Amino acid sequence: MVLTEETLIGVIESISKKLIDSEKILTELDSPIGDADCGVGIKRGFEAVLSEIGGLSEYDPPGILKKVGFILASTIGGTSGAMLGTGFIETGKSLSEAPDLEMKSVAAALEDALAVIKRRGGNTEVGDKTLVDALQPAIESIKTSAGGGDQDIISIMEKAVEAAREGSERTVEMVARKGRASYLGDRSKGHKDPGSVYIVLMFEAALERLRS
Repeated sequence: MVLTEETLIGVIESISKKLIDSEKILTELDSPIGDADCGVGIKRGFEAVLSEIGGLSEYDPPGILKKVGFILASTIGGTSGAMLGTGFIETGKSLSEAPDLEMKSVAAALEDALAVIKRRGGNTEVGDKTLVDALQPAIESIKTSAGGGDQDIISIMEKAVEAAREGSERTVEMVARKGRASYLGDRSKGHKDPGSVYIVLMFEAALERLRS
């Protein structure tokens, strides 16, 4: 499947609506281990994206991703804004240099973006109790599926969603090594990382839109 402007805008719209509606749960997850502002920031950022959704059709897919990234980086604030903004921007940059917009190229672009996110997060790795714990397994799943010749976007995304969910669940038993939660030491254990949760929500929303 080739990524088109129409498909991408629809996915971004669905992601935005789902994350806006998830403000309460994200705030509840962030309260014990963070500043309790995750939900508010995420809602603010994706409301800003929705307000500009009509103008995204002026761009090609790489341009759409970069535009969304700049909006998120400038409106969410904090680590979430920086990481999500970076993710969209770097995926767009990588795709702009790709030979096509097939799923293998999308997977490679996501992998490039992940590398930048990890560097900007202080060399964050799986196990640090961050959004990377959900994002990396999801991207690895997409890469494996697309690299194995699977061109069914629904099948690819179903596997990615499951990988993200499993990664997020594992954060409950982790001791945070990055971000504000790391200040709590062992007390951060027993709580799911909110960043990993909004990554799961994003992949779920994308799958829901693609199925519709």
